[in-house]
Amino acid sequence: MSRVFNYGDNHIFVCGLTRSGKSRFTRSLLVKSKYPVLYFNIQGEKVENGFMRIDAGNITSKQLIELLDEHKAKINLCFSDMRNAYRYTAGHLLDVLMMSGFSDKNPIYVVIDECHLLKGLSLEMAKVCATAGLKKGVRLVFITQRPANADKTLYTQSYEQYIFETGEAERGYFKDKGVDFDRCRELWAKNGKYSYCYFNGYALEGYKSI
Repeated sequence: MSRVFNYGDNHIFVCGLTRSGKSRFTRSLLVKSKYPVLYFNIQGEKVENGFMRIDAGNITSKQLIELLDEHKAKINLCFSDMRNAYRYTAGHLLDVLMMSGFSDKNPIYVVIDECHLLKGLSLEMAKVCATAGLKKGVRLVFITQRPANADKTLYTQSYEQYIFETGEAERGYFKDKGVDFDRCRELWAKNGKYSYCYFNGYALEGYKSI
């Protein structure tokens, strides 16, 4: 049995080592949702069928919103300008999304992979969306392999947290969050490859891969 997103009115935080299954897990769930999805693919990862690949430099904000709002598209947004992708471009798009008419009844999921790389305007807008985005219909999904390096606002504003196998270097991060890291390790070992723990601020539960 697996625990999957409830698609409620909340933000989601997903973390784990490289190749732990966190990004595939996230995409496989969101591609099946009835809501539009904008996936910030900072690393240019190969993405499963169901997502429309678009280069950020080849589309205007207006065209992007039309695809997301009117056509409920699932967009794999790739970046040719890696230097500015998470310093400015992502922040500009988040700003536009906040003013685009999405709502709790007509939401959009915005997936920010490698969210610990956010800087400048992009980080500031991610924090704005994390604290005020839900009433604007902007539901964020933060993914990272280095949760200790992610801005605290991003994970404290995320009700659902999915924790894939993570290295010893993150122990202090989990302690600060009140997560029993040793218990997580036990659950990962018990449930096997690509398994994960679910944490909602109270209960810690282990699940096999989907």
